[in-house]
Amino acid sequence: MPYQDSYVAKIREKIGHDFTLVMPTVDMIIENAGKLMLVYNRDFDAWAFPGGYVEPELPWVENATREAFEEAGVVIKPEVVKMIGSVSGPYYRAKYPNGDTTQLFTNVFWSNQLESEQAEIDESEIDDKRWATPAEIMQLQLTDSGAAVFEVYQKYQLTKQPQLLTRANRID
Repeated sequence: MPYQDSYVAKIREKIGHDFTLVMPTVDMIIENAGKLMLVYNRDFDAWAFPGGYVEPELPWVENATREAFEEAGVVIKPEVVKMIGSVSGPYYRAKYPNGDTTQLFTNVFWSNQLESEQAEIDESEIDDKRWATPAEIMQLQLTDSGAAVFEVYQKYQLTKQPQLLTRANRID
């Protein structure tokens, strides 16, 4: 969904841009043949996993599958999605080029059962998409949230247990 039509845009209209919003977000890790889907986010000039703010009319998992489709063109049924962790903490924030700052609280979802993939992407915020192995991802410039989500994924792969990641220290 384009920013101008989003829930966050409506909030910003009412409160302005000088206030840090506390925002629930989702990130979707899509795995296919040992590779993960990444999107290139122009606001942060780096790679990330499909994700974004939660729209209030949808449950968590439907927000995650919506983001997978909007940002990466990947169709996934909500019933084949698993929550693998969450990320929060005092230094888990996003600062946008327009100066807006949000304190993020992210649930991370995963699926390896995609229905289809379309070439189209949400060109209002995404410049590119690609499939990459975990080893390739370690060599890429990730957004701060992309790095946190990738850490959740890696720890989940080791333990097969949901991960609670806290960003308590500044990441520069």
